[in-house]
Amino acid sequence: MAYLIEFSIISLSLLIIAIFLLVNKNPPAILNIYQRPNGFFWLKFIFMFTILSAQKLIHKTKRVLRRGNLTKEFLELSELDKAQKLSPHPNAIDAVYFNGANKSGDYLVVGTARRKNKLVDGFLYLMVKDSGLGLLETPKLPGTSLYQIEEVEEYEAEGIKISPEFPMQKWKISYEGEMKRHKNRKEVVHVRLEAEWSSDLPYFNFDTDMDACAMAKSMAYEKFSKDYFENLKANHQTHYEQHGDIKGRVTINGHIYNIDINALRDHSFGLQREWRNFHRYGLHFVTAENGDRFNVGMICLPISFSRLTIGYVYSAGDKKIYPVTSCDLQLYQHGEDGCPPVDYAFSFEAGGKRYTMQVNVVHSPHFYLSKDWESKVVERLCTFEINGVKGWGAAEWQYRNIDGKNVPDFNEN
Repeated sequence: MAYLIEFSIISLSLLIIAIFLLVNKNPPAILNIYQRPNGFFWLKFIFMFTILSAQKLIHKTKRVLRRGNLTKEFLELSELDKAQKLSPHPNAIDAVYFNGANKSGDYLVVGTARRKNKLVDGFLYLMVKDSGLGLLETPKLPGTSLYQIEEVEEYEAEGIKISPEFPMQKWKISYEGEMKRHKNRKEVVHVRLEAEWSSDLPYFNFDTDMDACAMAKSMAYEKFSKDYFENLKANHQTHYEQHGDIKGRVTINGHIYNIDINALRDHSFGLQREWRNFHRYGLHFVTAENGDRFNVGMICLPISFSRLTIGYVYSAGDKKIYPVTSCDLQLYQHGEDGCPPVDYAFSFEAGGKRYTMQVNVVHSPHFYLSKDWESKVVERLCTFEINGVKGWGAAEWQYRNIDGKNVPDFNEN
């Protein structure tokens, strides 16, 4: 009996040691960047899933309680969907971005990010297929540092102007000035754009509408610490998106063209945005022939998430938005060398449905964000196929640009 007890104690001790070693196993990160699950992964997942689910429940309850109070809801949306006062932080940001396309091959991508000291990170890409001019871009591209004459709470600088007209329903987009042909930057045309973005579709708030399970898994990869959660708080930004349509008129060297494209817009603001903290991301903004709308992708922001799954699907049939619950796009398998793929596919789930998205890049211009060129963004004008249904839109691939302005500009065809 004594031998049996001794054997049991030794066996139990070995089991405890094995469990301890397994739990504390920390496999090296892929490419020293992309974290892999350690022994505490599922414990951390359950912990974060519980917290995030509780937060979603609280938000949902508040939304139900204020339902019917149209005046309060309108005032809240009016405050949200407008230019925001910049925080005191040197890297404060308030940004709006639109990208769109149509089946005919017209594209429009425009963004303005208000920063301190009159700086606006701004750009515009325009392609009107009937013009025969190909892709056009604003004069300072691939640089994006534009400046306001006076520091005002407006998305406006050097000819670009984006203005809210009615919360979550209408925005004005205009530009007047020179633009370069992307394929021949020495050839310049004069462009006047007057357009309106409008929508009756729901918006997606990344603070409250992301899938709690997907978010908890993304967080569980990381090493929890006091600094980790402080970084999460310090780098938090309000970000929401909404699909709609842009209609308007473009005049190029006196020739008038009407545009009618499907377009997403987003609005981001917060204490700060430091592009040097972003390693890279790959995002896809798509309209499908059947009316479905998509945003799906992965973000690698190592101080917060080395592999964050984001996105949603607007189902035209259900007239509802569903958050993306999983995605098999792994950034380290696609263009980690700085050259993103031009023909690729990946799968994701939303609303209990599995989607496979095939991507074919039509044009792939790039630009460098902010005054020190901290970040390189490859703006990809694309066609798509989602579960056999054709689509159009854009993909955006971002890379940390450690060389700053020492990177020579070049013309991508």
